[in-house]
Amino acid sequence: MRKVCAFLLVCFFISGIVMAGTIFAQDKFPSKPITLIVPYAPGGSHDLVARALQTQMEKILKVPVLVDNRAGGGTTIGCNIVKTATPDGYLFGTVSPTFSIIKYTIPDANIKYDQFDPIAFVGYSPQGLFTRKDAPWNNLKEVLDYAKANPGKLRCGNGGFGGNFHLGAIGIEQAAGVQFTHIPFKGAAPAIPAVMGGHVDVIVSTIADTLHMIKGGNLKVLGLASPEKNKFAPKAQIFKELGIDAEFLTYWAYLGPKGIPKDRLKILYEALKKSVETKEVADFFDMQGATISMKNPEELAKFWKKQDQSWEKLIKLSGVKP
Repeated sequence: MRKVCAFLLVCFFISGIVMAGTIFAQDKFPSKPITLIVPYAPGGSHDLVARALQTQMEKILKVPVLVDNRAGGGTTIGCNIVKTATPDGYLFGTVSPTFSIIKYTIPDANIKYDQFDPIAFVGYSPQGLFTRKDAPWNNLKEVLDYAKANPGKLRCGNGGFGGNFHLGAIGIEQAAGVQFTHIPFKGAAPAIPAVMGGHVDVIVSTIADTLHMIKGGNLKVLGLASPEKNKFAPKAQIFKELGIDAEFLTYWAYLGPKGIPKDRLKILYEALKKSVETKEVADFFDMQGATISMKNPEELAKFWKKQDQSWEKLIKLSGVKP
């Protein structure tokens, strides 16, 4: 009798394993709502892009995609929510260049690019030098020649000490062999009227942040730290045209907690890619002054590794301390 009972228990145990394996193998992804963490307040560019993609992803994935704004802590609150989530593909997040910078400026937050699974890079807006409409410089060569002849005289506004625009300005200095006097503002927005009013000579900003002022004829694009010519400012020189290796971008990228199954990562990547390819999202990017550019998980991992090395160098040069 005992042998029979033991045999039956073994049979039940084996059948349980088989059934569990079968259920897992047949588990359809996604089969429930997906959460998209935005580590910024509502209304900013990363929130708006996330919501534009949300609508299309829901059509593609056939499940709700819930945008959850978790601002605060210099994006560390939202990033930590993503990092500590169950790696099942049902929660992912969006990040900007701040993602690479906070490793050095807020080390206690313990946010590092290799603690996450990259999913997709969907677009960018290049940083560059911008000036008022009646400034004496009309292109990148002219303003850099002036800066070289007058070290420290060119007043360069940025969005705040230790921010990506400040670090971008330092990167431009290093690459071009010039020296600015850096004028920090409390965010990127107040720097724009300051340069329009002549309170600073130039600012480091992005096409996305300045597009409406450029179209209105109130700002000039002197040059862009872009990998290619920009369709929103086609006449603007890029640093590479002058033989200067300077590339600084604001970008929109997506990532998840470490350990998401590869098949689910691929599904999320394909959903983002297909969303970006829709006319609705393409038109939205154009309206925002953003350039669509896709990187898959492997390409994004390489990009972040390079970004990490670049920002580490610039942060040391800037004197920014944690």
